[in-house]
Parts: sequence; C-alpha cells; structure tokens
Amino acid sequence: MKLLIRTPNWLGDLLMSTAFIRAVLQTFPEATVDLIVRKGFEDLPLPRRGRIHAFDKTATAAGAFGATLQAEQYDRVYVLPPSFSAAWMAFRARIPERYGLAGEGRRWLLKPALTLPWTPRSQHLIEEYACLLGQSAEGWEAGLDLTEDWLAQQALPFGLPDRFVAIAAGAIYGPAKEWPAEHFQAVVQALVAAGWPVLILGTDKDHEQGEAIRQGHEQVINACGQTNLKQLVRILAQAELLISNDSGAMHVMAALRRPQIALFGSTSPTWTRPLNAQARLLSLNLDCSPCFARTCPLGHTNCLQQLLPERVLAVAQELLGPPPASDSAG
Repeated sequence: MKLLIRTPNWLGDLLMSTAFIRAVLQTFPEATVDLIVRKGFEDLPLPRRGRIHAFDKTATAAGAFGATLQAEQYDRVYVLPPSFSAAWMAFRARIPERYGLAGEGRRWLLKPALTLPWTPRSQHLIEEYACLLGQSAEGWEAGLDLTEDWLAQQALPFGLPDRFVAIAAGAIYGPAKEWPAEHFQAVVQALVAAGWPVLILGTDKDHEQGEAIRQGHEQVINACGQTNLKQLVRILAQAELLISNDSGAMHVMAALRRPQIALFGSTSPTWTRPLNAQARLLSLNLDCSPCFARTCPLGHTNCLQQLLPERVLAVAQELLGPPPASDSAG
C-alpha cells in the first residue's frame, strides 16, 4: 500500500500525532508512509517510511495542493486536522480511501467519514486519531526519529552547560495558558540557589518576559528569540528537565521522552497531556476549568495563580536529583 498522512497544523498536535504515525508504520509494515506537514515543520525528524510534502497555505490553496498529489496514486490518506480544507485537499488528490472525522461540513469529502463514540475533548486527542485506525491509543507515546548525526548538525548561537533546566514560560494560544511570570521567577530563583543553570526558551515576543524571569542571574540564559525549531529540539534533547505551560515546547519534550513538568490552566490534561511516561502533570482542576479560552472569562486565572511555585519545585526536586555543583564536588 501507499499511504499518506495529513498531519495537524499546530506544533503540539503534530508532535502528538507522531504516536499515530508510529502506529500506522507498525500496522502496515510493508507500506510506504508519506506525510503532509505545514511549511516550516518539514525538517523535523518525524517518523515515516517515505517522503514529506510541505504545504504552505500562503502560497498554494489546499485544493490546488491536493491536485498536485494525484500523480502519486496513494491508496489511502488519514486526514488528522478537523478542518474542511484538509478534507478538501485529500478529495482533490483523488485518493480512493480518505479516513477522517466528520464535522465542518466535510462528511461528503471523506470515505469513510467517522464519528467519535464519545463527547469531544473527553478523551485524549490521540484517541481521536486512533479511531481512524480502529485501534485504542492505550500505551502510545509520541516520538521523533532522532539520531546523533541530526543533533550534531544543529549549531547553537550559544554554549550549553553540561546539565541544565529548561523553562518555557510562553504559550502562543493566549495568557489563559500561561503560568504567572512571578511564579516562574520564584522557581528560577530556587533552582539557581540550588546550583542549577537555567535556560529560558521562547519566541522573540517572550524575550521581555524572559528577562523579568531571569532577574539578572548569571546562571540563567534568556534564549527567547534566539533559536529556531530544530535548535529547540537540540536543546531540549540535552535538558535535564523542562518546566512549561501546555505549549508546543511541552510536546517537543514529550516527543523526546525526557523528564518534564507540564502546567495546565485553561486547557485539559485529559485532552492534550504530553504523551510521555516521564511527564508530570500539574493542574488544580477547578470547577471553572478547563474553559479552553484564550483569556480568563472570569478575569482572575485562578487555575494558574493558585498553582504555587512550591508545588512545582517539590516535583522538580524529585525529578532532578543532585545539582551539577554537587556532582563536581563529589
């Protein structure tokens, strides 16, 4: 068989979908498995048994892009994004079997169009993908196909300590997903006092927040805006621990299967928790959450404000062990 997977557009969802891709590879061990990814993600070491098609929606319409794939003569496509345009792309590619979830007025474009047997967002997102295979996602983990050669190719604009803790304090979706900066400050201060170098990660928009969290500590590198996606993977592959909001960085660490603390506020750990056996999830599970809003509808963000630094530090201490200073002293 010649299979195609239309992967999700969001970085976090893409990385969660690596668990589905691995299941497809295992279910069809002799099949070619190609991927469609959003432009910018094509250089990630994603699992596959074939090629990657990069789709740039700013340059090509979804239907037109799908039409360019007709010559590939795929037997089946799995359409993971829930959008109409993703199903339209598969339809225009003239692929006989087009597996996807109904909704967004796209049922007629899919063959078959499947319906979830549960209330949306009441199960993990990867279970929705697993429905397309007629399987359960129990035990599935995200994962990248990393090699030492790939990691060595990712040059960094700064040097890394041998051992360090990474912090990702931003969240593109909105402030209702962001743990307060003063809480991150308290955690960073405690880590530095214990002898841990800290690296703050994020986009250029997070740089000012990173400086506030850094508080001038020499042991803290504010790398916000200084790294691309491949360099982010390279850094997190070496980090002893990542402390982050529910964000793309959280799912990168999950796909690396490295220790992490994931902080949830407006979103649901049930639906988008990291697929990583080494992840620890912290959520207050207030009556008002998850609301899935970009900003708190009640104006207080208690789901994050009341998640105190002491709780995060207690979990971090369990995961980290002795700091580098203790290692060298010993």
